[in-house]
Amino acid sequence: MDLIVDMRFGSHLYGTQTPSSDLDYKAVYLPAARDILLHRVRGTITEKVEKAPGEKNRPGDVDRDTYSLQHYLDMLAEGQTVALDMLFAPDAAMTRPPSPLWREIQANAPCLVTRRSAIVVRYCRRQANKYGIKGSRVATARQALAVLTTAEATYGPAARLGEAEAELRAFVGAQDHAALVEVPSSEDKPLRHLEVCGKQMPFTASIRNARETARRLVDDYGQRALQAERNDGVDWKALSHAVRVGHQALELLGTGKITFPLPNAADILAIKRGEQPYETVAATIEHLLTAVETAAATSTLPDEPDRDFIDTLIVRAHRAKVLEAP
Repeated sequence: MDLIVDMRFGSHLYGTQTPSSDLDYKAVYLPAARDILLHRVRGTITEKVEKAPGEKNRPGDVDRDTYSLQHYLDMLAEGQTVALDMLFAPDAAMTRPPSPLWREIQANAPCLVTRRSAIVVRYCRRQANKYGIKGSRVATARQALAVLTTAEATYGPAARLGEAEAELRAFVGAQDHAALVEVPSSEDKPLRHLEVCGKQMPFTASIRNARETARRLVDDYGQRALQAERNDGVDWKALSHAVRVGHQALELLGTGKITFPLPNAADILAIKRGEQPYETVAATIEHLLTAVETAAATSTLPDEPDRDFIDTLIVRAHRAKVLEAP
């Protein structure tokens, strides 16, 4: 495989690794001429240790994602955090000297990095919501599933959700993350919905459909959130990621670059280990959310990436690959 760059990633890039950290690698490759001509280029090639469902990586386990040149540049243009971290990774993180093509990409960072990098705001908010204190969101989702399962057995799967309004009122009255809300409809007449952890289910839907929505919500929280609920409700690793990307976004929006290892790696590691009060970390995340939104609005970074540069670079690299083929 013709690798443009290959690097250590994750905690070993951030400077937050611990003895229990696994090994994570990211790379970018130039596809073979045959694959380019036949339009068979794989955007992402993933290699990882086979594990049982829900099983975490063990110390020393190796995960590797290798992106095609075009897919990587598309990710970068979208402001995805993985691509941004790779762009600013220092030579010390490289497993081999990067190619001149990678150096060209790095040198043109100013026309590739945009305000879209504020996509991390959504990441921070999602992490904070997903791994709240004492797993309260997880508990609410699971309780909603139990209530709707009972309602389905009582009224039948085809019955409208509104038929169980009495049970739903009792449920939302005892939950922090559930409510009955009125949502405008196409007929300008408000339609009542059951809202659970941000998910809305109209009273006109069948109880079966609502129950399936609740089931998917529980599943979406995943194994880490369920574990957080059992371990006093805080997934410190997830919250450390939220704080990390918030600080990275502020640096990027203010300076157009990200520094690795992270200047505040020690603080991030302390959060990861659960050495700071949850309330302090939660307040930090809320502050970062506001600060990043403000920074995105005032940043001098361009609104859009230089697509002409990206397209020209891909065409040139692919053409050279095809012409050098036997």
